[in-house]
Amino acid sequence: MEASKKKVIKITAIVLAAIIFLTAVVLSGLAIAHSVKADKAGEFALSYNGEKLNVILMIGDGMGPNHVKAAEAEYGELFFANNADQSGYVTTYSRNVFGPTDSAAAATALATGYKTDNGCVAQYKGKYLMTTAELAVAKGMATGIIATEGVDGATPAGFSAHTSSRNNLDEILSIDLFFGSNSERYEPLKAQIKEKYAYIDAFSQIAATQGKIFAAFDEIPLKADGESKPTLASLAVAALDILSKDEDGFFLMIEESHIDKCSHNNDLSGALEHVKAYDNAIRAVVEYAERIGNTIVIVTADHETGGLTYNGETASQLNDGMYTKGSHTSANVPYYVFGDIDYEFADIIDNTQIAKLCQAVISSNKSR
Repeated sequence: MEASKKKVIKITAIVLAAIIFLTAVVLSGLAIAHSVKADKAGEFALSYNGEKLNVILMIGDGMGPNHVKAAEAEYGELFFANNADQSGYVTTYSRNVFGPTDSAAAATALATGYKTDNGCVAQYKGKYLMTTAELAVAKGMATGIIATEGVDGATPAGFSAHTSSRNNLDEILSIDLFFGSNSERYEPLKAQIKEKYAYIDAFSQIAATQGKIFAAFDEIPLKADGESKPTLASLAVAALDILSKDEDGFFLMIEESHIDKCSHNNDLSGALEHVKAYDNAIRAVVEYAERIGNTIVIVTADHETGGLTYNGETASQLNDGMYTKGSHTSANVPYYVFGDIDYEFADIIDNTQIAKLCQAVISSNKSR
């Protein structure tokens, strides 16, 4: 009897070991397949040989397709969802096999064209990955980053820093132009920042400031609140007034950070207010781009947050219970392209392909 029990235990152990091994093989295979798919998408994007363009990349942190639908139920048609020259969906997975991407890995994919592990910013296994902003600098172009939170947010950091952990805040530095909030965070660092930037905290100071600018405000409100608290739309226009003067062109990344934050809290009303503010900023940016010409605007999100559902609810029916979780999901997110560009996106692309296209466009600016 004792021998029989030992035999059963041995067989059970062998079966469990086999299951673990097969599971590891399957998961590794999925990761490799994802990596191969991303690489092919990136190579395809490098085929761009169109005209020289300025590049504006706008990211709605946490904004999935149902955030857009719910916002239209609340506010009516959104500009960006109904006026794009091209649109479709974006896959967002990272190299993290267990679960969806985080903002750091998603930002890295959008900024560099490469996948990385969750938590890593513009690097993989200790190797720095060139960001679109860095490529633009190398090409002599002006560069800027705007976020409704501070520079230590994972998304802006993905374009302006290299670190193995998004929590290494002091390694995250901005580039030619940074506009954001979280001014309290930067007060102790003001002297250090002033070594490289003109540090300002009032919107009225921007137009008269020369050289590199680091602007930190208490907050970026949904509606204008005096000269110290500009909206995302007004900050975007102010940045474009500066960057568009550069004869070599420019790259600008703009993030609406709080769709994600509200969705983590299952605050639908708050999230939709920020989708609307994002839409206002996109309209202002697209109209500016059309005035100056030779500019492409790409609008997307880094990932979906909250597992938001939408089944045709009217404005009065919208409620926080439409969220199914308080974390990121693996749902595809939308993309929208504005501008006459000699490149045709597929209906579903990978987030790395957006970075590769931005870099291909910037690389074409050889004679500017």
